Parts: sequence; C-alpha cells; structure tokens
Amino acid sequence: MNKILKKRRTTVIINYLGIVAMLVLFYLVKSHILRTIYLVLEVIPIAVIVITFRTAFVKSSLWNMTHSSSKKLDEREMHVVLHATNISYSLFAIVTLLIIYLFILSNLGQIDAVLAISLLYIAHILPASIIAWNEKV
Repeated sequence: MNKILKKRRTTVIINYLGIVAMLVLFYLVKSHILRTIYLVLEVIPIAVIVITFRTAFVKSSLWNMTHSSSKKLDEREMHVVLHATNISYSLFAIVTLLIIYLFILSNLGQIDAVLAISLLYIAHILPASIIAWNEKV
C-alpha cells in the first residue's frame, strides 16, 4: 500500500475516533458517570479532530474538492465526488437512524447540540473520507 494512502487512512480513522471520544466523554459527564470537571478533558479529542482534519482533508485538498463547484472540477474529479457523495449519503442516513433509535430505546433523552454538531461535521467530511480511503494519489 502506498505510504501517502496509508497516512491518509490513518488520519481519517484518528479523526473519527476523536469524534467518538469527544461524544463518549460528553455523555459520560451528562449521565453523571463522570463529574462535570472532566468536561475539561474535551479539549484533547477536539484538538485531535482539528489536527487530523487539517492533515486528512485540508492539506490533501479533499475538502476543497468535495466542497467546490462542479465547474471547478474536471470530469474524473466530478465522478469521484459524485460516487463518494452517493456512498456517504447512504452511510450517513443509516448511522443517523441508528443513533436516533439508540436514543429512543435507551431513554438517553433528546439529541443535543453536541451530537447534532458532530453529525453535521460527519456529513461534511464523509465524502472526503471516502475519497481519502479509496483514491490513490
């Protein structure tokens, strides 16, 4: 496997693990398993998310590719973005439904702003993540 592809995959995985760590810590505090003071630790996964976002999506230009007008992309890039967007739409719909059902069945209450913002972030990075995972440099 190409070194650059391996690095991209690793940073994408770490980015998603940062999101999961941030949410787990938040909900451990919210459900009173951990004391409120532990929310200070949220700075660690947030820093991981920011650093890996920069490496995986900004430096690789995948963010620009997936968030630019189709007029700025060549035919191959448009096909790659469309394919990644189609896959990510399906994945995002499934994940969101699973989260909603999890909240309903486990009586976790309403979906709050932290989860909503995380889902919005995931919706934006998912197409770029799929491209980062599949496309060779």
